[in-house]
Amino acid sequence: MGGLGTRTKDRNPFGLGVSAAGFPPVAMVVLFGEFLSSVGSGATFPYLVVYLHDVCRLSGGQVGAVLVVRALAAVAGAVAGGALSDRYGAARTVVGVSATAAVAAAVMAGVPGNAVPAAVVAAITGTGAGAALAPALDALLARSVPGHAREKAFSWRNTVVTTGAMLGVAGAAVALGVLGVGSGLRWVYVLDAASFVVLAVLVGRAAGRRGNGGDGAGVHGAAGDLRARGGIGSSDKGYAAVARDPAMRGVFAFVLLVVAAGFAQLQIGLPAVSVLTHDVDGLGWVFTANMLVVAFAQVPAQRLLARLPRPVVLAGGASLMAGAWVIVAMDPTPGTGSLLAAAVVFGLGEVAYMPVVAALVNDLAPPGLAGRYNGANTLAWTGGFAIGAGAAGTLLGAGSVRLFFAVSAAVLGAGALVALSLARLLPKGSTDDR
Repeated sequence: MGGLGTRTKDRNPFGLGVSAAGFPPVAMVVLFGEFLSSVGSGATFPYLVVYLHDVCRLSGGQVGAVLVVRALAAVAGAVAGGALSDRYGAARTVVGVSATAAVAAAVMAGVPGNAVPAAVVAAITGTGAGAALAPALDALLARSVPGHAREKAFSWRNTVVTTGAMLGVAGAAVALGVLGVGSGLRWVYVLDAASFVVLAVLVGRAAGRRGNGGDGAGVHGAAGDLRARGGIGSSDKGYAAVARDPAMRGVFAFVLLVVAAGFAQLQIGLPAVSVLTHDVDGLGWVFTANMLVVAFAQVPAQRLLARLPRPVVLAGGASLMAGAWVIVAMDPTPGTGSLLAAAVVFGLGEVAYMPVVAALVNDLAPPGLAGRYNGANTLAWTGGFAIGAGAAGTLLGAGSVRLFFAVSAAVLGAGALVALSLARLLPKGSTDDR
């Protein structure tokens, strides 16, 4: 990544020499573990509402209340995960939090019908654990590769996670079709629990072989050193140090806007449009097309995008997402065709956004604060999603589909401007020359 030097070798926290042409074994372990975990998560995330309503027999109002508490748990998890990663090391945090998530999924798989409170608590706990896992995994992957390879590593991560989620969704559909909703969902949560166990075991063994916890607290390269020399160093503690970093504040604002007006509407807005237009049959194809674009375009696109300054890439990604919503807003009666086209264009925006933001956050993090920087990034994501979900429920509830997506496109346009403004906030050399 930009300004991180032209070294052909670096060292990672596990003591492995790293070739600039590839990833070290620890990074491969993390990527493979995340692939397996995403299979389990992909199998469950579309069906939580169905689980709460059909298996737990909660009313619509009760399901809504659970979803609100889950959103708060995600915010708390994002903050806690970053702090735990800095204090105990990224690998130890991944192992502990993965074990917690596995127990939560196992409870959801095995509770009898009269143990609804246990299932609800498990659903909320699993959400918080998932949010806590994100910053630890980000820090661990970034720490496992040399600085100049981070963006490439996060590109591969986006590919394997998307591919795993596709397999999980397909497997869940088969399970529910063959076994029925009740039995099928229980086996889906068994798969989810098993995937977290495997992730914990793989990361734990990889860290144990090198005799340390895979501390992600010290993620740094030339850009991290620049941040430290600029007055934000290991002597600054807690999230207050993150908030004092103007570059990270700019990244936080950008992520918040893109998630609220972009990703939240992909996952909530598009299904709502299908419901309002009574055209839900093609919704599965819409999401399949989106995931296929990401899975197949991410790694090839990374080679091209690496030649461009990071603020330009991020602005381009936000602009593509805005273009996707313009397609919906221009259709008087948005149907499967326009939603499919929008999902494809949005996928191209994801390809530009995902690896660059993750790598940038870790390059900005000074020694000792990588977990909290990644926690702030996750917090921006969970906060943006909560805002976007509330906006979608309010505006789409009135049937203002075209206006809603026009406003969302405008917000993403503002996000693109924020991305361009990062050029004056980022340390010299961190915006290009990757």
